[in-house]
Amino acid sequence: MRSFLAVEIPDEIKEYIKTVVRGIAIYADGVKWVNEAARHITLKFFGEIEEEMAWNIKKSIEHIGLKYSPFVLTLKDIDAFPSKKRARVIVITLENGVDNIVDIFNDIEQNIASLGIEKDERSFMPHITLGRRKVPTPLPERTFVEIDRKSFNVNALVLFKSTLTSQGAIYTPVWEIKIQGQKGVKGVSLNPAEGGTR
Repeated sequence: MRSFLAVEIPDEIKEYIKTVVRGIAIYADGVKWVNEAARHITLKFFGEIEEEMAWNIKKSIEHIGLKYSPFVLTLKDIDAFPSKKRARVIVITLENGVDNIVDIFNDIEQNIASLGIEKDERSFMPHITLGRRKVPTPLPERTFVEIDRKSFNVNALVLFKSTLTSQGAIYTPVWEIKIQGQKGVKGVSLNPAEGGTR
């Protein structure tokens, strides 16, 4: 099965991102926008793996749930990869809890290596993908609008199965690891009264 490990984004954040995309889409030509329901923060793309391997991956990183504490990520800016002048992927970058999620990513990389899974060659930069283009060309400066610094809790890792269809990819959760340690990476949870955003 085609699969990847990710952090889910709360529905209220997805709704806000939807309004952002609606505002910038009129300036960005040739972009295939990601369906808001499918947005997430990808930690590791595994490609095609057997179901047994999927569960072996969980066993190898299950300790993360108790080793690390829940933390907060905050939306930062609209950006493009590999650059604004050669924009192939349009993203929202993140701040505040970036060190936390990078620590978890490095822990994952180290532990799944024993399963024969190669480490990523590119450095890990957590982000939320908004859309992709086939031809990397400059984007108008009006695309890079200022966005609200909305925050949300990160408290689980999810392995998704990706099924490709003519209408786009369908993501189905396979397993979840709750991040619930009392000590670990720095970062604090939001006040429940804030409803997960601020």
